[in-house]
Amino acid sequence: MGDGDLVGRFARRLRLFDSNADGVVRRRDVVAVAERLVRVFRVEPTSIGAERVRTAYEVLALLAEFGDRNEAEVPRLAAALAADPCRRAEVGRLIADADAVAVRECLAPIGASVKAEHVAEVIVVLGAHPGHQAAIQQTLERDGALIPRAALIRPFAAYFAGSGYPGLYGRP
Repeated sequence: MGDGDLVGRFARRLRLFDSNADGVVRRRDVVAVAERLVRVFRVEPTSIGAERVRTAYEVLALLAEFGDRNEAEVPRLAAALAADPCRRAEVGRLIADADAVAVRECLAPIGASVKAEHVAEVIVVLGAHPGHQAAIQQTLERDGALIPRAALIRPFAAYFAGSGYPGLYGRP
């Protein structure tokens, strides 16, 4: 897989943060993802699970380069990641970690293993188009019908490494 394809993956994921679809990701957009997940999946707001989700996205927001105005245009941020493979790997790891924490905590009541369709539901709440839920589920089902919650970092990490799961966040 070429760097262009990998940068495209990053751009697709970064666009999911853009809550008003104006092409700009703001620090508050990234942090708002956590609150949306906690609310939609009815994670007890004062629980350790809710705190883990919030912290994962707050750390991501703090470490992302948003510039002076606490925002970045998706194409500019994707281009910056393309130019710096080390930074791209670090940002990919941060997003993968945050998304995996979100899935684990939001689906904790289900049990030690979850269905791909449940993970796809979380990804839709992250910002993927609801019409892509079936494609996301199909991408995840390559690991089988049930996915151990403890292993949920693998699809996210592979996506950002360019080594698999191209439809993880929906169709391009």
